[in-house]
Amino acid sequence: MTDLLAGVRVIDFTHVHAGPLCTYQLALMGADVIKVEAPGSGDQMRAMGPQLAPGMSPGFLGQNANKRSIAVDLKAEAGLAVVHGLIRTADVLVINMRPGTAGRLGIDYDAARKINPRIVYCAISGYGQSGPEADRPAFDHLIQGESGMFHATGTPEQPVRVGFAVADAGTAVIASSAINGALLRRERTGAGAFLDVSMLESCMTLMGLNYYGFLATGRVGRRVGPQPLAGVGSAGTFETADGTLMVNANSHRLFVRLAQTVGRSDLLEDERFATPAAAQQNRVVLRKIFADLFATDTAEHWDGVLREGGVPAGIAKTPPETVRHPQLAHRGSLATLSGVPGVDELTVLGAGFTVDESPTTPECAPPLLGEHTDEILAELGADAEALRAQGVVA
Repeated sequence: MTDLLAGVRVIDFTHVHAGPLCTYQLALMGADVIKVEAPGSGDQMRAMGPQLAPGMSPGFLGQNANKRSIAVDLKAEAGLAVVHGLIRTADVLVINMRPGTAGRLGIDYDAARKINPRIVYCAISGYGQSGPEADRPAFDHLIQGESGMFHATGTPEQPVRVGFAVADAGTAVIASSAINGALLRRERTGAGAFLDVSMLESCMTLMGLNYYGFLATGRVGRRVGPQPLAGVGSAGTFETADGTLMVNANSHRLFVRLAQTVGRSDLLEDERFATPAAAQQNRVVLRKIFADLFATDTAEHWDGVLREGGVPAGIAKTPPETVRHPQLAHRGSLATLSGVPGVDELTVLGAGFTVDESPTTPECAPPLLGEHTDEILAELGADAEALRAQGVVA
């Protein structure tokens, strides 16, 4: 954890993935993130997947460390009063409810800014808070389709869904960036902000290169499967004797280096490949030559050879292989937390960057549902026992 956002309090009404991942980024930067959850159920992600302990699924554990949890009934008048008290103390409020839901609960932007005019209010939704599609429910794979991401991914014959929740994850990163920008402006002007973050638009932003070309020329890019967009015979994925090798010799200069590195300098004298135009025209033949060569030895062997020769390359890894990557160990990219219900130790990801050479990884385990209810109520000067007796908190 770092101190980039030390002293910033975030009230987190989010659930599942996009919202919690956004607030996890803020928590890793040092913000005090208070996760407001419904008594008895909490964040939907708690129940999604195997239960390592009640309400503690891997998906929940992976993106809720360094947060505190309060379980409060928003539909009860006394519960809403507690939440309004939290908003009064907050710098940031994040929701990912369908448009209109926050208003019915009394926690929309109009209500929040009356309580706290300096609040930075971030509303995450599928299509945005206004417009003809605003009320539509949204899920990651639906947004992948709506945004054109599905169309851009896969082979020429078959589009496919990206193999992880990229719409949720990309939206989370964009939302956390917007929040930090709004906090910086507030430091200069004192003004709060209403941030309306759309999953649809976030995905289009992630796909920028695809859209830049279409908007400039009217031409839609083609799907190329596992091969790079450059479409040259000396770059792409190649099957070795024991795994997949990624090679990115995507220019004639790098093709020359590749040929020299793997002992095929004769290709440079072949008129079929002697110029960039000729190599492009004969890319299928060139690819077959390299494919046959790489199949003769292991991925590790070729990766070492290409690295030594200065050719960009890498081995396609599985998640178990990636987490053992020595670069991650060197940078402290993963953190191991103890005292997590259901597991002796929990390893989690950090924020993806370092600050002053220190990793942005969590220090506190993900919370049980309502684990910090009494602690947070005490900070507000509220009577936890009385509220619990009324069934308002848990």
